[in-house]
Amino acid sequence: MPGQGVATRSTDVLAGFAPPVPPAAQRAVLEGAGVRPVEPRPSASVVLLRDAPTSGVEVYLLHRHARMPFAPSVAVFPGGGVDAVDGSGADAVRACARRETAEETTVVLPGGALVRWARWITPAREPRRYDTTFYLARLPQGQEAHDVSGETEHAAWVLAADALAGREAGRLALMPPTWSILLEVAAAPDVATLLAAGRDRRVETVLPRAERTGDGWRFVYEVVA
Repeated sequence: MPGQGVATRSTDVLAGFAPPVPPAAQRAVLEGAGVRPVEPRPSASVVLLRDAPTSGVEVYLLHRHARMPFAPSVAVFPGGGVDAVDGSGADAVRACARRETAEETTVVLPGGALVRWARWITPAREPRRYDTTFYLARLPQGQEAHDVSGETEHAAWVLAADALAGREAGRLALMPPTWSILLEVAAAPDVATLLAAGRDRRVETVLPRAERTGDGWRFVYEVVA
């Protein structure tokens, strides 16, 4: 179903956002008590966008292999961890975003194409952790996205609203960052609206924490920056 609109703060979409806590995350909490958290690796992910033929916005989703050690069998945006080739400092994450997009989709993004949209850190109890900045980027004119990643079963353009409907029907697995971003993309009428909103957006860093409740589990979202 559509999300809560394009917000000026990246965490506004989390109001009322209550994805289920998967069994693996529950085990990580139960087994990780007293264990020092792994340092999260700086990473980047790019939400490739294009206007749908009729209405709405399409995104390019990669469906990861079930054998992957991190996020198996889920749909994700192109991205990965910062490497030495990306340099250092504040520009390294942006360089990583452009490099990973090219390596996984063949799409070459111009330097000014990236619009910072969200930032999430993997929960502290997880064995693999990432500090991921998410960027929006319009598919450049004259280019096409191709699935050249060895980490995916397949990749495709999908209307953001249809991706959310697929998750609701149990056909598509999404991690909370991907899910929350799709909610906002689905609420926008076109790519131009999203990019304009992103230029004035306040991006806050979200650190989820899975915790037990009286009748099960829930995610708590801590804003750390």
